[in-house]
Amino acid sequence: MYETSSTHSSGISLKTQLYGLVFFLALMSFFSSLIMSVDHTRNYLNEQMGIHAQDAATSLGLSISPYLGEENIVIAETMMAAIFDSGYYASMVLVSPENKNLLSMNHPSTIEGVPQWFIDLFPLSPPTRNSEVSSGWTIAGTLHVTSHPGVSYLQLWNYSLNALSGLLFTLVASLLVAYIIIKAVLRPLYIVTEQANAITKKQFIYNKRTPITKELRLVTSAINSMVKNVQKTFISMTDHTEILTKEAYKDNLSQMGNRRAFENQLHSHFDERRITQASIVLITLPSLQNINLELGYKDGDEYILKAVKIIKLWLSNIQGTQFYRIAGGCFIVTFPVSLDLCIKNIENAQKKLNAFNSNRYSNGFAKLVMCSYNKKDNTGDLLSRLDTLSTQHKALVSSADAFNEYKAPALGLQEWKMLINDIISSGDIAFSFQPVVLKDKPLPLYSELFTHFTHNNESINNGQFFAMAERLDLTSALDKKLIMAFTNLKKHYQDQRFAINLSDQSLHDEEFLSWLENYIPLNKETFENIVFEINESSLLNDIDSAKEVIALLKQHDIKVCIERFGSNLSSFKYLRGLNVDYVKLDGSYTRDLISNPDNNYFIHAVNQICQGLGITVIACHIENEETFEKILDLSIGAYQGKYLQSPHKITINHKKNNSQSHTFNLELAYDLT
Repeated sequence: MYETSSTHSSGISLKTQLYGLVFFLALMSFFSSLIMSVDHTRNYLNEQMGIHAQDAATSLGLSISPYLGEENIVIAETMMAAIFDSGYYASMVLVSPENKNLLSMNHPSTIEGVPQWFIDLFPLSPPTRNSEVSSGWTIAGTLHVTSHPGVSYLQLWNYSLNALSGLLFTLVASLLVAYIIIKAVLRPLYIVTEQANAITKKQFIYNKRTPITKELRLVTSAINSMVKNVQKTFISMTDHTEILTKEAYKDNLSQMGNRRAFENQLHSHFDERRITQASIVLITLPSLQNINLELGYKDGDEYILKAVKIIKLWLSNIQGTQFYRIAGGCFIVTFPVSLDLCIKNIENAQKKLNAFNSNRYSNGFAKLVMCSYNKKDNTGDLLSRLDTLSTQHKALVSSADAFNEYKAPALGLQEWKMLINDIISSGDIAFSFQPVVLKDKPLPLYSELFTHFTHNNESINNGQFFAMAERLDLTSALDKKLIMAFTNLKKHYQDQRFAINLSDQSLHDEEFLSWLENYIPLNKETFENIVFEINESSLLNDIDSAKEVIALLKQHDIKVCIERFGSNLSSFKYLRGLNVDYVKLDGSYTRDLISNPDNNYFIHAVNQICQGLGITVIACHIENEETFEKILDLSIGAYQGKYLQSPHKITINHKKNNSQSHTFNLELAYDLT
């Protein structure tokens, strides 16, 4: 099955266990202290009632002894009643030697001001004390005195309330102190946990605080050492990979791709963007040789850098544009669009280059020619065609007529705008899929979706369509349409994981991201198994903005993939701060894997770096068995390409009919052993 969408920690936290233990012990201590204290007071009051009854019996017996005769018994009764009416006694009984009641007085057993449950819980047993009463030298009777428990119960109740208040205050104060102490003790552990979580998010945080607790100090030191070693390894590997990349694919002076990079990536537009036609520009510096001979190579380098600045400034407006320096004064620029969509950019660049014409540049500052090309054109033939164009035009190219194969666009801007808006508002969008296969597992990691548009029953070229949408600032609106269409599709395939692409414009559009943040919770089930693929060029345009987007997606357990990884020949250190799950290598490294051994080292290095960060590397555009076997030798985590399965159209009816054909069969078992 698919890997789980998120990893949730299970079990009870140490903080909860410690707080629970302290709270339990505090409560046990509180209740035991309260019960023992009340019980001790109860026993004391029972003893006090016994002493009180005995004193009363003794003193009263002595007082009434002279009045026990028949003629004075009323005086004895009066004296007895005076003491009894004080309310501290439950009963007073004077019994004759013949066991006959001479005098008897009793109070009701009602107790006021004390709850009955308390009386039942802590019963008092008022003792009865006796005193013999003499009349002369004879025993006239026995006086039995029993104390009334009412006052004792009230005293016991009041004492219990005071004890409860005091012990409760002590309990709260103790728990507060325990909370502060435990929090202080556990703070270093929280920091260690944050360090560990940060590592899973490809971030390296060093804890400079030294805990007081010996054990935690050792743990902190160990984690810091681990972070330092992982970071050191990451930096070492990325530095090594950057050096390898620069040596193999980058021009040192211009920081553009070199001829090898150009040959690798010439046809990348066709596979990555599903287009049928691209455009290429050759820019030459005809005065470079004279500058080097007359003024020196330093001035020649300045000449080159000045041209590079203009070229990048005026030709980088189209997403996916690639720049190369293939020789001393020769530059190549490729566009993932047809000529009609980039002609204005080229004309503007030519005007800016012509503005530097002067006596300093005897043969002119720069010369520019361009043509279209398709996937069948090889590098040698294409360069020959451009060289022929450049040779034919001896003068500086400054007008549109000099551009070879330039054709008027089939649709004007307003027509394109209407077409795109029609599709956004009410157009139908079809999808096809291509699985990304995990190594040694029969089920795919996910399936990448590709969109298809039609207008008047005719297919629209995706590359041209998205290029015009970007030019007209409609990409974000189009992405909303695609996501909503995907949501409707996903309802029929809840158990499948799909990947959809997020455009450059949408990635950095606050309004779109706000819409997405509100849209995801409303379609939570749809977004449970989903991957957003972000183009590396789009991400590098604004790393900080991309981090915010990735953080937003991660809040909803959405996985993120960087596609066309390595196409910009830039530093890979940016991966350290990005919480991404997958990187999909640029197809140029896979397509040229057999003939270009440098690609092996590059892919191997990237794979090692990503494995250290917990990122799965995906090799795409695998189109033959030889390439696939080579990729397997490099231990890449996942694969994609026509050799494994070509893109196939998705039809919802297919799902309903339970068809077994591979129009939509994501459970293909690939033998990867």
